[in-house]
Amino acid sequence: MPGPAPLAADSIAEPGAVSDEQLREANERLVLASVTAQTMAEAAERAADQLREANENLVVATVNAQTMAQVAAEAAAHISYTANLEAQLLEAQKLETLGVLAGGVAHDFNNLLTAILGNANLGTMSAEEGRDVTPYFEAIEKAAMRAASLTRQLLAYAGTGKPVMAEVDFGIVAMEAIQVFTASLPRNVALHSDLAEGLPLVHGDATQIFQVLMNLITNAAEACPAGVVGRITIRTREETVDEAALGTGHWVLPLTPGRYASLEVADTGEGMTPELVKRAFEPFFTTKFTGRGLGLAAVMGIIRSHGGGLWVGSEPDGGSSFKIFMPALAGSAGTPPAESLPPVWRGEGQILVVDDELTVSTVARSMAEHFGFSVLEARDGLEAVELFRLHHGELAMVLMDLIMPGMDGQQAFREMRKIDRSVPVVLSSGYNVSNTDLFVEGLAGLLKKPYRLAEFQEALQRALAMRPSPG
Repeated sequence: MPGPAPLAADSIAEPGAVSDEQLREANERLVLASVTAQTMAEAAERAADQLREANENLVVATVNAQTMAQVAAEAAAHISYTANLEAQLLEAQKLETLGVLAGGVAHDFNNLLTAILGNANLGTMSAEEGRDVTPYFEAIEKAAMRAASLTRQLLAYAGTGKPVMAEVDFGIVAMEAIQVFTASLPRNVALHSDLAEGLPLVHGDATQIFQVLMNLITNAAEACPAGVVGRITIRTREETVDEAALGTGHWVLPLTPGRYASLEVADTGEGMTPELVKRAFEPFFTTKFTGRGLGLAAVMGIIRSHGGGLWVGSEPDGGSSFKIFMPALAGSAGTPPAESLPPVWRGEGQILVVDDELTVSTVARSMAEHFGFSVLEARDGLEAVELFRLHHGELAMVLMDLIMPGMDGQQAFREMRKIDRSVPVVLSSGYNVSNTDLFVEGLAGLLKKPYRLAEFQEALQRALAMRPSPG
């Protein structure tokens, strides 16, 4: 039987031999691995680049943060330095303002004191000659009341008082100013008036408007050269301001067309150039060697706060005219001031007068005795409480100063209320306070210093009316 046929040589596979297919497949895998490795290397390099860039950005950000912190610290230091400079400047301005204010107050008070002393001397001469002294006493009273108004204005400036807004007649303000200034102007300056009748009233603070007029008259008097006869005219009018009027002269505070009451102060002084007119209302600006520098600036501030207008007409060697306008109240017309005396009235009983100022206490005592009262006097709150404890059953009322050393008026009032609540107590003060500012219950009234006889009488009558009827 024949055996198997022999195998061809090329058909015999050696052990471990790899086929072409396997080689191709291995090759492809190797190429893919190489590409992948290259891709990963490139990715790693990109990641390294990004990391380096991030590190660089981080370093830059750190440097920037440090720089910004340094800049912020420098800015804070600069702000603090600037704030300190501003505080110093503000303090310097306050001191300058106080200096100007003190000079202005001294000037205005000297004018008022000149009127008081001048009229007192003239009244003494008239009394010695047997002539009527009433006009001099009236002028003294009005000057004193204007001095009181000026102190109220100072309190308002200091933030302890408030402007008193009411209906104001320019004519009355002008007449009072004329009485005050007639005795205090230089001999070479004459004061004249041209006041319209039936002038409409305006809404404002009479004290501030009087201050405006004082400043304008003072400015006009200073504009008249020494040794040359000068004339100052105070004029009031009712005027309708239209577009045509708004186009003439120099309007420091322009208006809208309408119906106004005007108050004008005109002088025959040296006058001003247009450039000086523009600067005249700047704070602290003055062309005089001895000037307050705040007068016209204060005028502008007051008139602006009243919603009014201010017109100036002036030319060198032609004098100046300052005219203020304030809106006329509808259907209003001023009336001449009535000369009236306090009505005849008599009281009875005893009044306790308490004041640490002897001059004030003496005046109050004289006024109370004028109305028929007997008077007990105390110099402070402690003495007043002891006298009240001993005599409260005999007292008709108490008039007591608010500000006193030791026990003040409020404290003494509370102690008196513990003893006897039926005795009316009126507090008196030179400060601009009101009943609501005192925070005391049961007070019969508040009498503001300085006061006249009529105001004193009114306070007494009002307080006595609050006293319970006997039985």
